[in-house]
Amino acid sequence: MAQMTKRERVLRTARFEETDRVPIYDILQNDAVIEYYAGRPLDYEDGDWTVGLAAGHALDMTRMVSGPQKPGSYCRDDGIQIQVERWTSWIVERPFSTADEARTWIKERIQEANRVTFDDSYREAFREGVLKKIASFAEGDPTGRKDPTVFVLESGVGLTELYWALGMELFVELTVEDPDLIEEWLEARHRMELRRVGCIADPELIPIVLTYDDIAHKTGPMFSPAWLRRMWAPRLRELVEAWHSRDTLCLFHSDGNLWLVLDDLVEAGVNGLNPLEILATMDVGEVRKKYPHLFLAGGIDVSQLLPFGTPDEVREACRKAIENTEGRGFFMGSSTELHWEVPLENARAMYEFQNELSGRGC
Repeated sequence: MAQMTKRERVLRTARFEETDRVPIYDILQNDAVIEYYAGRPLDYEDGDWTVGLAAGHALDMTRMVSGPQKPGSYCRDDGIQIQVERWTSWIVERPFSTADEARTWIKERIQEANRVTFDDSYREAFREGVLKKIASFAEGDPTGRKDPTVFVLESGVGLTELYWALGMELFVELTVEDPDLIEEWLEARHRMELRRVGCIADPELIPIVLTYDDIAHKTGPMFSPAWLRRMWAPRLRELVEAWHSRDTLCLFHSDGNLWLVLDDLVEAGVNGLNPLEILATMDVGEVRKKYPHLFLAGGIDVSQLLPFGTPDEVREACRKAIENTEGRGFFMGSSTELHWEVPLENARAMYEFQNELSGRGC
């Protein structure tokens, strides 16, 4: 079979059609891997471009394309204080400490979300940013064809942002004591995202989006399935329908064990599932057996195998994943992101697995 463009390979995979090889999907947050595939040092000044070059060389599809951050801290407009390190960040202080203070803060966030609009200037700035990423992908293409990696945009329902901002303990407390307020906030966040979809959707620019919320941990959902079905799943369905109406496929992302809510995700209309954490029993082969119409992305364990295994063990996991999906409807990659603890030789074993088999080289 003739060599396909990355876009052809990605879209044919999402449609379960035959491809020249299984595509690679991942997020790059690993200095050694980025520098190896970009062919140049990674620094703060133009780190976004360097990561784009590496993604263009190694990956068929990617998201979260940004360079490392300078360590420091800053205060958001909503009063949340953030600590930043090279590849991560976290909340160090919130502008409230009691439930009553949080209620007042939430009401302000609802008003803000309801006021947000997305106009032509937002659309043009968004488009310019995506085109810049695509240009870096094309420059990094090792074939010399200027063939860009497919960029995936994140589009969330909003639940993750709510419990992240409040902290899980306070979020749960208010969900019990003031459920109407929490639902009003989730709805305002959700409606804001729907307005954004209407502004920026462009299947030529972004043919696949990542609908998301982290709703599970290693052993099961973080929230009761009944609560998710009532409060969250209908909004996911509406978000998926908004993207589908604009000819865009939806890859759903949540870490953890999703078995108890997978039927709800399917009912919401998602097209694919990511990241398939093996340690959370989300085995690629088992998911494929039960949900044969979902395209799958990820599945190569980044908690233990990729950081601590051998290249041969990584290759065997890749071989098994491809065998269990028969090489159809499967994007191979790490089971979240290629983080800084993964040795270069293990990343290469995964990204170049099929090239090594065929003798094509990277």
